Amino acid sequence: MDTIEIEQAPSRDAVPDAPALSIRHIWEARDQTPVLLRAIEHRDLEIERDLVDRLSNQSRYMRLMSARKPTEDEMVRWTRIDRRREGAVIATIRPGGREQLIGVARYAMNDGESDAVECAIVIDDAWQRQGLGRALLSSLIDLARRSGMKCMVGTTLSENDAMTGLARSLGFTLSREPGAAFVTNLRLDLDASHACHAGSLVLPGS
Repeated sequence: MDTIEIEQAPSRDAVPDAPALSIRHIWEARDQTPVLLRAIEHRDLEIERDLVDRLSNQSRYMRLMSARKPTEDEMVRWTRIDRRREGAVIATIRPGGREQLIGVARYAMNDGESDAVECAIVIDDAWQRQGLGRALLSSLIDLARRSGMKCMVGTTLSENDAMTGLARSLGFTLSREPGAAFVTNLRLDLDASHACHAGSLVLPGS
C-alpha cells in the first residue's frame, strides 16, 4: 500500500485536549475505483447507518458474533469517538457524486488493566475479498502506532477465514480461546520494546 499521509491537525470533531490525527489517502481498487481512506467524523452518522443497513446477516454475524442489527445509540457512539482513547479509519466512494461508506476499521483502549487497544473491522458485502480490508487495517495499525498505542488485540470467530488470514498476513499472532475453540484471539505488538499483554476480548462494533 502507498504511504499514508498523516499529520497533526486541528479538527472540529476532536475533543479539545486531544487533536485528531488527520488522515486522507486514496486507495485504488482492482477495478480502478478511487476509494478515500480518512478519519471518521461526527457527520458520518448517516453513511454509517446506510452501511449497517446494507450488511447481510452473515456479515453481521461474522463481525459482531451475532446477526443482530446495531442500535441507533451504538451507531452514534461509533461516529462520536473520544480521540484520546479511540481511532477509526473509514473507506468511502462517491457513486453519482454522493459519498457512500464501504468499510470501517477502528480501535478503542481497553478499560481493563491491559494496555492493549481492541481493534475491529467491517466491510460492505460488495467490497469483501477485494483488498480493502488490508488497506483499512494497515491504515488503522499505522494510526494506532503514530498515536502512541503499544499493542492491538481482537477476537474473531475461528470460522472467519477472511479475518484470520488477513490478521496473520499483517503480523498478528493468533491463538484459540481456551475452552472455546470457535473463538480466535488476535494480537499485534505495535512497539517492539513493549510486551503485549491481553486476555480474551470481543471486538467492538463498527
